Amino acid sequence: MLVKLIEVIKNTSTNGKFEYKMNEVYVNPENIVNIRENPTLNILCQEGSLPWPDLNKQSVFSTITLNSGGMSEVVMVAGSPGQIQEKCFATRKQLLRG
Repeated sequence: MLVKLIEVIKNTSTNGKFEYKMNEVYVNPENIVNIRENPTLNILCQEGSLPWPDLNKQSVFSTITLNSGGMSEVVMVAGSPGQIQEKCFATRKQLLRG
């Protein structure tokens, strides 16, 4: 089952500054290796340096490492590690073995 998260993408513009944008990304929770807070994005958010004026300054961002076919991919997403863990793994149902 895929889980929808909000990804933060960091690009370098032509003048050398970083530009940030948000996109939806669907992640397979079975491919998650680890989830950790992203202190850089958290500080930028608190300082108001991110390009979204309506963004709450208390927002938290995390980095997810995904295993995709023997290679790892790092994705920056909105939400604390606890929120992401809850969203990805709270709905997982287990079959009873009898």
